[in-house]
Amino acid sequence: MRICRFDRGSEKDRLGVVEGDKVHDVSAVIDLIEPVRWPVPMGDRMIAALPVLRPKMEELIKSGSAKSYALSDVRLNAPIANPSKFFCGAGNWPEHKEQMGGKNMRNLGWLHKTTNALAGPADDVILTRPGRVTFYEAELATIIGKEAKNVAAKDALDYVAGYAACLDMSMQGEENFSHNKCYDTFGVIGPWMVTTDEIPDPRPLTFRFYVNDVQKQGDKIERLVLSVEEMIEFASGVATLYPGDVIMSGTPIGISQVFPGDVMRLEFDVIGTMVNKVAGVV
Repeated sequence: MRICRFDRGSEKDRLGVVEGDKVHDVSAVIDLIEPVRWPVPMGDRMIAALPVLRPKMEELIKSGSAKSYALSDVRLNAPIANPSKFFCGAGNWPEHKEQMGGKNMRNLGWLHKTTNALAGPADDVILTRPGRVTFYEAELATIIGKEAKNVAAKDALDYVAGYAACLDMSMQGEENFSHNKCYDTFGVIGPWMVTTDEIPDPRPLTFRFYVNDVQKQGDKIERLVLSVEEMIEFASGVATLYPGDVIMSGTPIGISQVFPGDVMRLEFDVIGTMVNKVAGVV
């Protein structure tokens, strides 16, 4: 299942299921999410409730009760609304390992984004710091489905809700590198979340990334130094993971600067294509 969030005219933050070039509005199931009071539990409530919501979503579509719209007539938002954190992989491709004298992510540790960076497939990436270099990092986003702590790699995929394409935008500067990943719109997730029944094993996935129709990156997830399972094991040993949390895989070679007016396109097998413009200043 391909699960999205979308706007249509005055209707905001609708929950949808994408099939082909259509999106089915299944927002009625949101009423089934258990209401909460302060202090609100960590994580994304829709993702946490997905095992209960999904059969109801399928029922709405099958019965014809869900309104359907052309994908071209809606504005897609990030498929998750409330991640509690982003874990950003670093040096997670063989070429990086060679450059760093055999070190990998377990030696380097994680980089992070704050949740304000979250953006979706219809959003522009906005550059706000004149004189700074901002570059893309095309990656796979693993979206956590349930609370996870000290999870073994062999069990890790049981904790995944689904996968999406992502752009881990980063800016160069004298500040700590995680600081420069935290600007608004610097964590692009989309175009929707594909659930694990459609991607039981992420290793066969391949992707291609373009700027202004010129290919800049492309690789196979099976080449990651730490696999998706190992990243979940590592991350859950650092901090408790909650539904909707995002683990970004790390990016292969080929990063370079982007400028206002550039159009970035990330294509992922099985997942789909996400197109984002660059706006702001350089």
